[in-house]
Amino acid sequence: MHLLSILTSLALLHGAFAQEELLQRLPLCANECLEATLPLSKCRADDLACLCTDTDFMGAAQLCNAGNCTVVETMSATNTTLAACGVPIKNKTGEMVGVTASFGALAVVMVAFRLIHRAASSKAQLGLDDLLIGLAGIASLFQNVPVVVAGCLGFGRDIWSIPPENLTASLKWMYVTYFTYQIAEFLCQLSILAFYLRIMTDPKTRRIVYGLAVFVVLFGLSNTFTMVLQCRPIPFFWNGWRGDTKGVCTVDVRLWGLIRGGIEISLDLAIIIVPLPMLSKLQMSFRKKVQIMSMFCVGFVITIVGCLRIWSLLAFDQSTNPTYDNVPGVYWCVTEANLFIVVACMPAIQAILQKAIPSCFTGFRKGTGYDSNGKYGSSSGLGKKGSFMEQSSRNMKGGITRSTNVDVYRTERTASDVELVDQHDWKQTQ
Repeated sequence: MHLLSILTSLALLHGAFAQEELLQRLPLCANECLEATLPLSKCRADDLACLCTDTDFMGAAQLCNAGNCTVVETMSATNTTLAACGVPIKNKTGEMVGVTASFGALAVVMVAFRLIHRAASSKAQLGLDDLLIGLAGIASLFQNVPVVVAGCLGFGRDIWSIPPENLTASLKWMYVTYFTYQIAEFLCQLSILAFYLRIMTDPKTRRIVYGLAVFVVLFGLSNTFTMVLQCRPIPFFWNGWRGDTKGVCTVDVRLWGLIRGGIEISLDLAIIIVPLPMLSKLQMSFRKKVQIMSMFCVGFVITIVGCLRIWSLLAFDQSTNPTYDNVPGVYWCVTEANLFIVVACMPAIQAILQKAIPSCFTGFRKGTGYDSNGKYGSSSGLGKKGSFMEQSSRNMKGGITRSTNVDVYRTERTASDVELVDQHDWKQTQ
């Protein structure tokens, strides 16, 4: 009995010290709320463990804090109270930074390999698609690096556990990510469409590509300016959370994100599908056709990522803990743009892999590219539109010669583009 009374006294003393420490760390307004709401609890005032499990008391204290404290004081009180109650801080920073850094690094490496290969090739000439993918790679750096920096500042943890100055700084970095993501994606889409114009000669298909390009430019620019100007003044985006700054954000991010996401997925599908009919008509070995079409079909993964981004946006609705709950939305956004860059670079990377491991690309031959002026190699013999191509076949007995006028559409292409399909044995069926 004597031992039991000693242990009980020690527990009460520990509870009293814990409560006193809690009161010292809480803001003054939160202390007043604690004293005002204690009568609502059945727990003793010095029984912190009991108070922490009393949901009615904790809820009443939080409501009191929200009505009598500033946002910064409320967050401080929440963080202090939960820490005193032993509630662990939720943290997805590692997940956010890891996914962003991995796919971001892959995208930059793919762009670098593509541009180096094109620049170093004696039969290649950097084209518009290369310029656009280079710009998309730069934009991806400006979308990925801020995510990593914001993670280091605490974005990804419970919002009340982030110091106020770090929260403001992390939101500044995330602001950069949100609009550069739009830029990276529409530049990458334009690069893919410019690449299509290199390899496609059918006038109808080229008109479709031009139409998609115009829509991509208008849609991309409108999305970018919407994100840049969503709050007035702009600094309200990262200062507005404090509640002491005048300003307004006029864009319903959830509604806008859902509408934009649906249009974006449809646009991605349209861009990916455009070359498939042409590729399906090529007369070549089944293995080579599978290699080429599967390379383009990898782009369908982007639509899956887009759907996951929309799902995360729905889950984020009405969140009171945005720095934690918005993590999936952040990394799905940047992953979508990074994967788009990877897909755009795959045709050029295929040419590099063909040289590095030719055994895996036995159906593809070398020496079928264009020179630096965009002309065909010696195997094709094609010129500009309206040129005269003479096909001669001499009869062994009568020496008959046949000539045919052929209209040929010439497009600027490089060695990597033509290596997708061997010019010696591909022909479109009529």
